[in-house]
Formats: sequence, structure tokens, C-alpha cells
Amino acid sequence: MTAKRGYKSILLCTSLLLISACSGPWPGSSAKEKNVPVLSQDERKRAMDKLDPAITQAQNKFGLQLYHELAQSAESGENIILSPYSIFTALVLAYNGSSGETSKEMAHTLGLESLSKEQVNASGRTLQTLLEDAGSGVRLNTANSIWYRSSLEIKNMFMQMAQNSYHADIQAVDFQKEKTLKEINGWVNKHTNGKIPSILDQVPDPSTLAILLNAVYFNGAWQSPFNPENTREGSFTRPDGSVQKVPMMMQGGMFEYKQTPKAQAIRLPYGDGRLNMLIILPAKGQSLDTLMEQILQDPSPWQARFDHASGEFQLPRFKAEYTGQLEKSLMKMGMKQVFDPAAADFTDMSDAKPLFISSILHKTVLDVNEKGTEAAAVTEIGMAGSAPPKERFQMIVDHPFFFCIEDSLTGLWLFLGTVVDPS
Repeated sequence: MTAKRGYKSILLCTSLLLISACSGPWPGSSAKEKNVPVLSQDERKRAMDKLDPAITQAQNKFGLQLYHELAQSAESGENIILSPYSIFTALVLAYNGSSGETSKEMAHTLGLESLSKEQVNASGRTLQTLLEDAGSGVRLNTANSIWYRSSLEIKNMFMQMAQNSYHADIQAVDFQKEKTLKEINGWVNKHTNGKIPSILDQVPDPSTLAILLNAVYFNGAWQSPFNPENTREGSFTRPDGSVQKVPMMMQGGMFEYKQTPKAQAIRLPYGDGRLNMLIILPAKGQSLDTLMEQILQDPSPWQARFDHASGEFQLPRFKAEYTGQLEKSLMKMGMKQVFDPAAADFTDMSDAKPLFISSILHKTVLDVNEKGTEAAAVTEIGMAGSAPPKERFQMIVDHPFFFCIEDSLTGLWLFLGTVVDPS
């Protein structure tokens, strides 16, 4: 959405990156090396007691609903990869600045109607603390920032909330200077560990008053790496029936595994096992669209723990990218006033009027190989069951599938998406 001349807008952006990681320790792989305090067992338990499960449930549901809307307008053969956590967090920053009907509308779309903003922020602060202490073999960093035109009067309560609850960096800048563009892109580059070098291609529209950014970076080594010597050329069938050759990674052993007449699912743990990748593969003759409808209606069968089973698993080594504007999808989900200059109410952020969200950008990259997965996400908002198989199973991911990276401690789906073209 383009801001009209004379309007004042907010820009929100998110980017997500997932790429391969080392199988062993790497620089910055521990919480201590990231300058993040390592929580004791008691501290972790106390933090979990403070975390309202409604927050993670709302984020997971929001992510699935947003995926559903994006899939409706996606081009045939397009991978859709997103970070519900990154998008949700950036929107919550904007939500804290909203008031009146705009605030009610955002709360409804985000699934936060039963919680006060204070409860949302307290759980957001606790969740960030828990995520950044993700355990050995995993590096997980989150960061937020707010950039605003130096002439804009931002309310102190909003800035205090952003700093205290989301550790946000806050900068007063001149958006029309190339220096500011370099600083914003430099922030993104830094907080995605260089994997997403930039989020903006040019200086923002002159009407832009603020930019809200969230970044998430994840680097996880498989608990049991795939042996590259076992990788063989295999076939992957796209939705249109065409077949492509892909490097197929192979591994045998004991896995958390679930099988129904309509799908197979497996969990591949990272590091010490707290985080893992969940892969759900439609059965032969079943469509990915049908599977996604079922997951959207009730994800609980796939969020529960699976029994362990012995078998062989094959997964393509692949890279995928996704870039999308989220405004239309969010409008379909009920978030409309925020994009309307005449109706948007962000008076809890600033008394400047009109002030509205002009665009929401999400960029994602995924790279999975034998060693592990590395992920980063940046969100920018601009304002203007069945029994386990008794026999050894075989799961070959040779057609479109759903995946997510999940935190078993909090139940949060950090990243999710579908891969229909691993090339």
C-alpha cells in the first residue's frame, strides 16, 4: 500500500532466514557467548510459570491463519515460509501504540482479546528470555528496533514499553538520508548474522514517520547429523506433476514418528533436543492443501509428542526463499483499520495524525543440509492420532510437505511453511 502525499505512515518489516549450520560447536553457539544469561533449572521453571500459554497458542494460530491467507494468493509452485513469532512480535509493538477500535481489531486478529496489553507484554518479555536460552547446540537470538522521524513526538510510555518488554533499540533519524538507510539495513544484517544483508532497497517514502523491526536468528545443529556420504540423487514430484532431481539426504535410527492413513510425521531434534524440526508429509494420493486445511482446523494432533519408532528417513537437501507483502492477508483476517489513514488510531504511540501502517514486509530464506538449520527473521512495520507402526517405517520426503521449527518447552512454532519446490 502506497502512502498518499501528506499522510504519515508506519512501516513494518519482517525477514526470516533458515540456512545450514555446523554439526558441532561454532562461534556464538552458546547463550554465554551471545551475552545471554544461562538460566538455571529453577529459573527456567519460574519463567515458565510466568508465561501465559495463551500467548504461544495465539501465535501458533495466527501463523497458521496467515499462512492460509498467503497460500490463497500464492503462485503455483511457490514455497511459503514465514516466522509467526517475528511477524507477531512486530505487530504487538504496533498494537501497543494503538487505541480505540483499532486496538480492538488488532487484538481480535492476533488472538489477544482475553489478555490486557500488560499481560501480553509480560509474557512477551518472558518468552524472549526463554527462547534466547535455547540450550546447547543451538543459537537463537531475537531483537527489536524502532526508528522514527526526529520531528515526531513519540509518547514516553510507548518507548518505555518497547525498551522494558522487548529490549527495543530506539533511534530518532532522518529517513531521507542515505545514512539512515544504511543504518537500518546494517541493523538487519547484524541481527541476522549477515544472512539477510538488507530489508529496504531505497530510502522510505517521505510520508514515513516510523519503522518497526523484529529480527530472529536461529542456528541449530542436528542432534544426529546426516552423513554426507549417504546423500544420493533422488526425485521430487512438484504439484504440477513434474519431477526434479534433488540431493536426497538419508538417515536411519529411532525417531519421534507418527503415521495416519493421510500423513506421516517426524521430529528431527537440534542440539540437546529442546528445539526440533517437525515435518509432515501427505500420504500418496493426498494433497498438501487438504493437509494444511486439517492442520489449520486442529493442529493439536501434530503438536503432541509422538512415540518413538525405528526406521529410515529421507529428506531433500534444499534452499528456498519467500518474500511477501502481508497487508492484504491481514485485512482478510480482520485487521483493516490499521491500514486506513482515516480510521487508524495509534494515539498511544503518538498524537500525530493521520498515522497508519502503510506496509508490512516479510522476507524468508531456507537452507537445510546434512549438518543442520540456521534461521533468521526480521519483521518490519512501516506506519504511515494412531498407534505407532510395529514394523520399521520408511519416510521418503519426495513430494510437497509442511515443516515447522518448534520449541518443545513453550510449544511455540518459531517458523513454519510448505516446500513444494526444493530447487
